[in-house]
Amino acid sequence: MPLIDRRLSLFFALLFSTLVFAQSDQKDGRYYESLARKAYQEKNYSSFLENMKLASELRSNHPRLMYNLAVAYALNHKPTDAVALLRRTAEMGLIFPAASDHDFDSLRSLSEFDAVLKQFEKNKIPKISSVLSFTVQEKGLIPESVAYDEDTGRFYLSSVYKRKILTVTKTGDSKVFASEADGLWSVLGMKVDSHRRLLWVCSTAHPQMANFLAEDKGKTALLKYDLKTGKLLAKYQPSDTTKPHWLGDLVINFAGDVFATDSITAAVYVARHDSNQLETFIEGQPFVSPQGLDFTPDQQQLFVADYSQGVFLVDLKTKKVNNIASDFTSLGIDGLYYYKGSLIGIQNGVNPQRVIKLSLSKDLGHFDRFETIEANNPVFDEPTLGVLVKNDFYFIANSQWGAVDESGKLAPAEKLKYSTVLKVKL
Repeated sequence: MPLIDRRLSLFFALLFSTLVFAQSDQKDGRYYESLARKAYQEKNYSSFLENMKLASELRSNHPRLMYNLAVAYALNHKPTDAVALLRRTAEMGLIFPAASDHDFDSLRSLSEFDAVLKQFEKNKIPKISSVLSFTVQEKGLIPESVAYDEDTGRFYLSSVYKRKILTVTKTGDSKVFASEADGLWSVLGMKVDSHRRLLWVCSTAHPQMANFLAEDKGKTALLKYDLKTGKLLAKYQPSDTTKPHWLGDLVINFAGDVFATDSITAAVYVARHDSNQLETFIEGQPFVSPQGLDFTPDQQQLFVADYSQGVFLVDLKTKKVNNIASDFTSLGIDGLYYYKGSLIGIQNGVNPQRVIKLSLSKDLGHFDRFETIEANNPVFDEPTLGVLVKNDFYFIANSQWGAVDESGKLAPAEKLKYSTVLKVKL
């Protein structure tokens, strides 16, 4: 059966339960993929191929679509096309279950297919560049992000499930900085504004957090805390309450303006340093599920990783949005960080989940090179967000999102692990 992405299911379940998705009007890649899946189930393989081609054309270098298109080619007796697509996914360092997929039975006798299977196996070999930074001795946090205060040397760890923020020393000693008592929902992306002594936090209400209330579903906020006192100074929420929202990550510019992504309404918001409002900066196409974001060095442009569409460059003056082209996949990126002419990405929407480095062309219009920094680390259990500290990159290695089911039930303690932050020297 064709593959589907797991991490986006929660986002789109929330979206579709609130909005009417008019497929007849929005004939994008998802529309044609849904038609292809229906045709596959009905064993109408010619229609399956036709619609998979359309879906793939609209969302280039999408690994799942490439794999499913390879399935369609194989089922329509086009072995050369099927193997070529599988080879491309293998060359991207990805892993797919082609060896056990009976849809490829017609390819078993081909030496080219066997070579692809061997490459998929090779892609399972761990590449580990990190060292342990610290472990927090508390289970069930489901940490999403880590922030760093250079003035004190303290880290801040967010908890998705327990709705709190911890301060953590470099040895892993922790204490509560903020909690559900502050009105926190699930705590997602965070950033420290060291100059102004502030901690900025994205908080969103959803079923995978403790004490979830149905009436809070789809609510979200950008919170501003005083680093010294821990006091909540301000709470910014989208003005449009007719739509569900999910503020997941943020970035702060030199002036103190905060830009944050909304994965549900597909938008970027801004809270200006001299305003008490959360403004919609840009919304809708080409974004589907914007996630991590960071500035160019001059802060005139903004990189935005869309989980389902790739990486975009937004001109902050004109609001013009351009996709950054590549010959490999830049989908499934959660955290995104600019570093010396490259983007560091936490790509948890592909198999294997990994930390990658995307080298930018001088005009910022193309990724010239792709490098896997870390993949197949046994510690990994859905790595999420991180923070750059000079030449070191710290990131959540095991968020364990899968330990909370869609009803909000947490896995038993014996199946949970302590939260681990790893460090990579770039």
